[in-house]
Amino acid sequence: GADAGFDPFGFSEVLDMDWLREAELKHCRVAMLATVGFVFTDFYHLPGFDYSTLEAHDATVASGSMSQILLWLGLLEIFSAIKISQTMGGEGSPAGDYGFDPIGFGTDPAKMEKLQMKELANGRTAMLAFGGMVTQAVLTGNTFPYLY
Repeated sequence: GADAGFDPFGFSEVLDMDWLREAELKHCRVAMLATVGFVFTDFYHLPGFDYSTLEAHDATVASGSMSQILLWLGLLEIFSAIKISQTMGGEGSPAGDYGFDPIGFGTDPAKMEKLQMKELANGRTAMLAFGGMVTQAVLTGNTFPYLY
């Protein structure tokens, strides 16, 4: 669902649709977290970490904490690659389903389909929003709402 036949570059003719959807959902989820995180850092600073949103990246690279994030997320990606390979082979779960549903949203299939559509719509919006926020923050050099 949610592809609506929109594929102007013909990616779905060359690449597996399950792989494309998995990649899209990953990017959606990261963008939703990044959008909230980017704005949050303008309102709250951790003690001893008094950097603006734009300075935070360079500060975390210099301290080595960004390397730790790369290491651990890289490890998660290895496990994710195994899951994606199983999905593409027809053995695994649907794209984006990692079996994590502690509240039980996935018990009703109709409700689950609506939630999946909402996740895609909000995720696609978040990808555009994050790109726009970062661009505007860099161009203006200001904090939220990045307008001045």
